[in-house]
Amino acid sequence: MTELLVATAVNDGGRRVSLHLADQDRQALIVVLSHQAGLAVTDERVLPAIAALGATSCGADTAQDGRRLWAVLDL
Repeated sequence: MTELLVATAVNDGGRRVSLHLADQDRQALIVVLSHQAGLAVTDERVLPAIAALGATSCGADTAQDGRRLWAVLDL
């Protein structure tokens, strides 16, 4: 799951990628930021692929600092 999130961010073509991990209440949150502004939210195939890997929930959004992809999974 982390590999797919990071690969998607790397494919955005930015010079760097940030990866953030957190845990709470027996769940883990994985967040990846591409630091490449001006992108569409995400390819339509990415979120279903993350969900198929076992994510409890997942999503994507964009901001001035780039695209953010995230997934929550049960531990």
